[in-house]
Amino acid sequence: MENKEKYYKILEKLKGKKVGIFCDGANLFHGRQKYGWQIDLEKFRKFIGSYCDLKFINYYLAMPVKNDIVFHGSQKFLEKIKNIVSVKSKELKYILVAGGVIKKGNMDIEIVLDVVRTVDDLDVIIVVSGDSDFIELKKYVTMEKKKNIIFMAYQKNMGWEIRQCWHVFLEDIKSEIILE
Repeated sequence: MENKEKYYKILEKLKGKKVGIFCDGANLFHGRQKYGWQIDLEKFRKFIGSYCDLKFINYYLAMPVKNDIVFHGSQKFLEKIKNIVSVKSKELKYILVAGGVIKKGNMDIEIVLDVVRTVDDLDVIIVVSGDSDFIELKKYVTMEKKKNIIFMAYQKNMGWEIRQCWHVFLEDIKSEIILE
C-alpha cells in the first residue's frame, strides 16, 4: 500500500498542470515480454488525463522491414494505437554480428529532442521508460527549465538512477492500465 500512496501523491501534484507523455516503445515491449502484461494505452491516457491537462502522448518505436517475421504484428499494433497516441517511428536497424543479426531501434535521442522542443509549452514531462540514459534529460528539465519530470516503468526495468527521481512503477497502477 505504501507504493500506492507514493504514486497517488506524485499524480496529485499534476492537478492543473499541462503534461506531455513520451513513451519508449522498446522499453515497454521488453517489459511486456518479461512480465506478461501490457499497458492499454487508452486506459493509460484516461487514467493520467484524470489527474492533469494531458496535452499528448508520443509513442516511439522502431518499425521492422516488411520481410521481418515481426512486421505484421508491429503493423497490427500500430493500427490499434494510432488513434490514441502520436506515433513517432523510424526503421529498425539490422546489425550483422558473428553469424547472427542484432535488431536495434534505439529511440532515446528522438525522445530527448522532442522533450527539448516541447518543454516550454508544458509544466510536467512524463517519460515512460526506466533507462538511466535519461538522467541528463532529467537534469536539463529540472535544473535548466525549472520544470518537473516523472518517470514510469516496470519496476525491474527501472535503473537505480531513475529511482532517485520522481517515479511511478507501472505495477503500482497496473489495475488501472492493464490491457485485458
